[in-house]
Amino acid sequence: MSMSEPDGAVILLYHGVTDAASQGIENFSGKHMAAPEFDRQMAWLAEHAAPMTLRRMADALSAGEVLPPRSVAVTFDDSFRNKAEVALPILKRHGVPATFFITTGFIEAHRLFWTDKIEHCVARCPAAQLSIDLGEGPREFPLRSDTERIDAVVAIKSLAKGLPPGDRDGIVATLQDRSGVGEYAGDVANYQLLDWDGVRALDAGDAYDVGGHSVNHEILAYLDDDTLRAEISICLDRLQRELGHPVDLFSYPEGQEAHYDDRVIEVLKGHGVSICPSAIAGINQAGADPFHLRRIMVGFMGARFPYPDYIS
Repeated sequence: MSMSEPDGAVILLYHGVTDAASQGIENFSGKHMAAPEFDRQMAWLAEHAAPMTLRRMADALSAGEVLPPRSVAVTFDDSFRNKAEVALPILKRHGVPATFFITTGFIEAHRLFWTDKIEHCVARCPAAQLSIDLGEGPREFPLRSDTERIDAVVAIKSLAKGLPPGDRDGIVATLQDRSGVGEYAGDVANYQLLDWDGVRALDAGDAYDVGGHSVNHEILAYLDDDTLRAEISICLDRLQRELGHPVDLFSYPEGQEAHYDDRVIEVLKGHGVSICPSAIAGINQAGADPFHLRRIMVGFMGARFPYPDYIS
């Protein structure tokens, strides 16, 4: 099926850009795009599209302005080090602006996002089969091939993503124990996290903005009121303290329809946030609400760069 030209303003969502080789099934999802492909995409945007900051795009859409054809904004979620070390130099070389949404509890931390912990445990499990209770009784996952290991990761992630944080963390802890992998040793390049100098490097003038993405990457709609306020306020306060200026940008962790609601939006607005895109796939039209903007998650699980005349 041929791809049609996007009709409206496009916001691209990336998580990482890598120049490191993967081991086994690590990064099978494509969450960390290979640096040469990202370089080609940014070069194409610079020549064939109208790149702009997310702030410029969101303000124009909200005001009902007519944006140039092929208007596009580049955004990143999470706190991976390769954003500063690999992605930012490529963006600057091509003059493409970007916004980086940072999960502050992962800065200078020796920890994994829970989704990466699942991937890591299944990837490194020495056994040919894994038995784990996912809350519905024991389930057996064969691990005899990369395909079977990927199937196991996808199934466990899918179930865990719909659970409250405590139940999800219980499953992840059980997986870590049953897999025999133990604590993360800090030896996977694509899991390496930013330090605060790296965050400050991303906040590079008018073209490059840093926003919040919570403290612990919890799904905001699942949290009680006090925890919700803490995830937002502590994140923003730390960013503002480290960067030395107000921060009014944010993005929802996970960011699908069930992951944020009016209660979450009101708390964000109460903490001075003016723009908060979702991760729901789609294109944005004039009049779009800055708290309901849609993004296209390029590369993740095969999601394509959304322009029909781009050739990778």
